[in-house]
Amino acid sequence: MISTVSVKFGEDRQYGLELHDRDLAGSTPESARRWLEQKFVDLGCEPTNPTGKTLVVDKILGVARAMGDKPFANNESSAREFARNALLALERSVVSIDVAALSVR
Repeated sequence: MISTVSVKFGEDRQYGLELHDRDLAGSTPESARRWLEQKFVDLGCEPTNPTGKTLVVDKILGVARAMGDKPFANNESSAREFARNALLALERSVVSIDVAALSVR
């Protein structure tokens, strides 16, 4: 089965990544959430929620924004690792991320 992640940074900057089951093997939703949490901290992301509570979607948006579009445009391993962990953390096979609109579907 193929899973897809779309990451949009603007009208002319939208990138799609496809991952196969073998790309997702060996990880769990919990380990993916821990990875996102660590990346969120490592990249110096700021919580967007005024109460300080950071949801998984907030971490996904923050990490994508901090990474910028270059890794996605170049299909770098860091972009694929991000996509893998976003899919696993959300437990979905299709994820659409719009960084500018602050949307994860």
